[in-house]
Amino acid sequence: MHVPPLRPLSQPTPEEAAREQRRRDQGALAGLIDAHVHLFPQPLFAALHRWFDTNAWQIAFRGTSEETVAHLRQHGVARMVALVFGHKPGAARTLNRYLAQLAAAEQGVIGVGTVLPGEPDARAIVREAIDVHGLRGIKLHCHVQRVAIDDPATIDVLAACQELGVPAVVHAGREPASSAYGVDTHAICNVARTRRVLQQLPELRLVVPHIGADEYSDYLHLCEEFPHLYLDTAMACAEYFPEALDWPLLERHADRVLYGTDFPIIPYDVGRERTVLARRIVSDTAFAQIAGGNAARLWGI
Repeated sequence: MHVPPLRPLSQPTPEEAAREQRRRDQGALAGLIDAHVHLFPQPLFAALHRWFDTNAWQIAFRGTSEETVAHLRQHGVARMVALVFGHKPGAARTLNRYLAQLAAAEQGVIGVGTVLPGEPDARAIVREAIDVHGLRGIKLHCHVQRVAIDDPATIDVLAACQELGVPAVVHAGREPASSAYGVDTHAICNVARTRRVLQQLPELRLVVPHIGADEYSDYLHLCEEFPHLYLDTAMACAEYFPEALDWPLLERHADRVLYGTDFPIIPYDVGRERTVLARRIVSDTAFAQIAGGNAARLWGI
């Protein structure tokens, strides 16, 4: 994984600065829906911190799940879609119970469960997450779980999501890559694999985080082919990674883009991505869609 240095945001043009300030004054940067938040039991958060300290960037905020929720609320997030993922068989049920209890206790938290594709009773775990625990969808991470989105085991899980009518959030983009995952993420993740899944499961509501990094434009164009594909902005719109983003193309597909931060697994302040979007998205309608309208529609908020 190439970890870029954390640098200040680029200097906004006068038009961008005025646009951001106007939106702040109008309250458009409050009441947001963050569609990509991670809430884990504290031992798992500690393990994530150790992994990132060794293999990636330095995570800036290291609080508990409850402290994470409170921090987001203090920074303009009214509701958040909370994601978990497990890397070994048997972890999903524990994580799903934990997240369901947390979502019940914390107002504004929408819980999305997980399963490891190919583990015993994978479909039963999906059904339990939705029907028993009341979680709203399923999260998969191709890098961590070392499985392609078009692997038969993954397709079986996604087919279950389609049958249950719930969204699936799948980290299917190639980046950020790392040998520490123990798998070649560029080999198992690409837009062509995602296209094959969407062709096979045309009613699946699929969210690909990070705008499919690093194939940003390819994933945005994929939205033209598949009306149930969504992308979230997490880390892709924060001026952290060096790859160029086609902002006019993103804005043309604003009806399918969700504001997300990946908080707290990020190396910078939670407001950074919101600031960039407030500067770069020209249309107020497009900004409102990204900031919460799309997520409210997708997740039934």
